[in-house]
Amino acid sequence: MKFNHRFRDNGKSRTILLLHGFLSDMASMEGVAGELAPHFNMLTVDLPGFGGTPSTGIDYGMEDIAEGLRRLLISLDIQKVDILGYSMGGRVALSFIAGHPEYVGRAVLESGSPGIASDEERESRRHTDAGRAARINEDFTAFIAGWEEMGLFSSQRTLPEKTQEQQRQNRLSQQPAEAADSLMKYGTGVQPSYWEKLGDIDRPVLLLAGAQDEKFIAVNSRMSQLLPDARLEIIDGAGHNIHMEAPQKFGTIVIDFLLGG
Repeated sequence: MKFNHRFRDNGKSRTILLLHGFLSDMASMEGVAGELAPHFNMLTVDLPGFGGTPSTGIDYGMEDIAEGLRRLLISLDIQKVDILGYSMGGRVALSFIAGHPEYVGRAVLESGSPGIASDEERESRRHTDAGRAARINEDFTAFIAGWEEMGLFSSQRTLPEKTQEQQRQNRLSQQPAEAADSLMKYGTGVQPSYWEKLGDIDRPVLLLAGAQDEKFIAVNSRMSQLLPDARLEIIDGAGHNIHMEAPQKFGTIVIDFLLGG
């Protein structure tokens, strides 16, 4: 698997890999990249189905994505990265850490999850995601409008209109067939569950959840009990997308953790 990517050599000794969320691409992580650039070289990628990385016509799953990221690092002659993943990107980051820990220094999982442990709940989520994929293909603009009204993103409604519009345009710039296909190949309903592997991850991990995101507070609280070296931060004034809703707090906490504070 090959990724559309951008590597910025800022002359630093460490590189950080940024992984974006669903219905966006690497451009959505530019604000984070700007905060971290004084301290790290920057590697951003478009995950399959978004930006310039295709999903359709390719037989792959979550672990193939992790292997593709490993090969990307080899091609760039990068021996190890710190990694930051948001939401869907957090799930990808966790897959990469679990499968290729020797390539990871420190990890930040923002509103991340190890997947769904229960077979029954996973099957239910597969049906949910299949319905979402169908709606994406039927009327992408209407789907985006509905997506923005989800309770998960209600905390974003108080953000400046310019910020909301930038996010909306990034979402609308995606290709519907590609986004829909990605759900069926590495959505939460089909990806492996990594709950049982958390105890084997010996890398320092920062878990971030927004104070207004009750679902992911619960998920990350449980993760923090299972990971051997985890720090959990609940960010006031934010919901699911912490780096957009509370960028200054996000940047301060992430930099402190990554630099070893």
